[in-house]
Amino acid sequence: MQLPRTLPILNIRFTPRLVGSMLALSACLLPGAAAAQEFRTLDPGTTISIRLNRAIDVSRHDDRVYTGIVDRDVRADNGRIAVPRGSAAELYVRVARDNDLILDLESIVANGQRYAIAAEPNRIESDNSLVGSIIGGISGGAVRGQVVRVPRDSVLSFRLERRLDVGVPDRGWDRDGWHYHGRRDNGDNRDFRDDRR
Repeated sequence: MQLPRTLPILNIRFTPRLVGSMLALSACLLPGAAAAQEFRTLDPGTTISIRLNRAIDVSRHDDRVYTGIVDRDVRADNGRIAVPRGSAAELYVRVARDNDLILDLESIVANGQRYAIAAEPNRIESDNSLVGSIIGGISGGAVRGQVVRVPRDSVLSFRLERRLDVGVPDRGWDRDGWHYHGRRDNGDNRDFRDDRR
């Protein structure tokens, strides 16, 4: 069987109705892409509940990142889901001006897009530089003080203090099964001491 040397040209008229139908179909097939395009920021005042993947037990700042997942859908003002339940979250222990340690939200990955603060990680810390304030208490743990201790599977609710922008790259690094953000001394981290050794 021989194939034709030329293929017939399809004569399709792109009417407004056809274009609208094609856009609706693409939104159904690619819901993550449509959501990511719609939500370019997560605004201050947004509440995000995070369930921790592992326990946190920290008595000094070491730039380690802790992980969790979003425990409940986060809806935008228009009622659409901005951050679906199960999205990845990163948490970070910061140092306040009074040298207290504070557990803070670092970033969210929703619909394949990373939301974080579009700023240098080595900013001067203060209570008002927090990404998200923890609202409500946590039983059997401490989220601020000389130590930060939070049991695994705890659910923490953060109210965003600062806007999170989409597309902020993760400039962290991995070492010994942990992910780190913040300073990176001479690129090799030789002076980092790990509390868990």
